[in-house]
Amino acid sequence: MKKHILIGLSILIGTATFCNAQQIPHHSQYMFNDFFINPAVAGTKSYQPIMVTARNQWVGLSDAPTTQTMSFHGSWINNMGLGLIIANDVTGPARQAGLQLAYSYHILLKDEIYLSLGLSGSVTQHILNKSTIDLDDPNDNALLTGNNETIVPDASFGVYCYGKQFYFGIAAPQLFESKVDFNTSDQLETNSLTRHYYLHAGYKFKTGDDIEIEPSLLIKGIKNAPFQFDINTKVIVKEFAWLGCSYRNMESIVALLGLEYKDIALGYSYDFTLTSIKKYSTGSHELFLAYLLPYKNNPAEKEKRKGLMN
Repeated sequence: MKKHILIGLSILIGTATFCNAQQIPHHSQYMFNDFFINPAVAGTKSYQPIMVTARNQWVGLSDAPTTQTMSFHGSWINNMGLGLIIANDVTGPARQAGLQLAYSYHILLKDEIYLSLGLSGSVTQHILNKSTIDLDDPNDNALLTGNNETIVPDASFGVYCYGKQFYFGIAAPQLFESKVDFNTSDQLETNSLTRHYYLHAGYKFKTGDDIEIEPSLLIKGIKNAPFQFDINTKVIVKEFAWLGCSYRNMESIVALLGLEYKDIALGYSYDFTLTSIKKYSTGSHELFLAYLLPYKNNPAEKEKRKGLMN
């Protein structure tokens, strides 16, 4: 039974067979690196974050999704940001490995409030390992006659407005809804990526000299599917440690914790699954390690946000 579940998930998530599926890998700690979800974030920090993330989803379920991601972005030309993301996502027999390059342009609106416009281009290799799939019909042409891999280009666009205590962004990944074609027969329908829409926002409240509270929100939308939203709260203690929780509707509750010391940050999250998958899984783990590379010559405009918790 578990194997049949995983095959279905692999086709839905990994190869984008159905347009309504969630095709972009989850990150539960995106609020610490919102560049993952919006290219306009590139170069908006007072440091150059190098972050690696590893996620094991639905632990206990054989061949469940695993994701590894590395990102880096910064600003080396006035009012401009550049960044890259390298990602590897595996679900059963399906794998996506890709590279994304981002560019952003920053506009000072008033005082210390900025608007950033971002665009990214991506190239993703989609691989389907058919030798690991057991078919009820061994002569099923839907899989056996197709290619094992294909390379797909696409793009994302984003807008990001931010100041010392708040941020607000809108992004549209998979902008071109590119085709993912594993088929060699014209009689079979070509798969497509689906454009996603993200709205994310957060605000930081000071409750004393040592404690800050930062609520945030992420709303995800794709056509012909219900909206999904995350409601997050992060409590920061002495700019050194954080504790937090998230609620992702129809899916999970997430516990967050982490530390930041000088230029190093470490974060961990655990997803408590709320769907029927909890019968087979103990939850999801995610870990990130970040180095906040300082600028050698830090101009005045780089004093916008000092760290992951500032």
